[in-house]
Order: sequence, then structure tokens, then C-alpha cells
Amino acid sequence: MAVHNRHLLLIHTSPFVGCDNEFNHWYDHVHLAEVLAVPGFVGAQRFVASETAGGRRRYAAIYEVESDDITATMERFEKARPTMSTTPALDPSSVTIELLTAVTPMVTPGPPAPRRDTDGSPG
Repeated sequence: MAVHNRHLLLIHTSPFVGCDNEFNHWYDHVHLAEVLAVPGFVGAQRFVASETAGGRRRYAAIYEVESDDITATMERFEKARPTMSTTPALDPSSVTIELLTAVTPMVTPGPPAPRRDTDGSPG
């Protein structure tokens, strides 16, 4: 798939104080599958940040999206959102959503480039 067809949907959320267990159970066992049922969504992974002021934890879900028409894919996502479950443990004021589109292919470690002297000849 071409680079511009790869996207990440980054969603930050926080549970209400003391509700981490209920929140995480719902997210891991219910909500991830609901989002991944939307065509174009091909993978998901969750992360947690260290505790913030007030004892709240901030979580991030990163969804991998492959789509030739990201506008249509996000419209399907927005249409599905009202039918998805929620939990009273989720603080709705904490939700932020950001869509990222790849501008380069994935870069991985490889052999170092050959060293060149200042005159351009192999070193």
C-alpha cells in the first residue's frame, strides 16, 4: 500500500479517578473490537502515560488505518461512533482525537551508509 494510504488515529482518554480497572476492561475487551469493525481499521494498540496531577492516568489508543479515501473511512468511523458502547468510567472531557497520515515509508535500522571522505571518495 502506498505511503499516503497509511494513517494513524491517535485517541487520548482518561478514566475518572479510581475507575481505571473498569475503564481498561471496557476498552480492551469491548471498545477496541468495535473500532476495528470499521472498514479500513486494521490494527490497534493502547498505551498509558505516567500519572498526571490529580492522580489521573492518561491513556492513548493508536489505530492503524489503511485507506485510499481517508475522508470516507473517517465518515464511516463517525457514523459508527454513536452505536459504539461506552462506560461510565470514561471522562468524556478527556477525549482528544488526532488523525495522522504517513509522509514517509517506515524507516528501520539497517547497515550504515558507506563512509565517505570529504572529497567524496570511499573512506
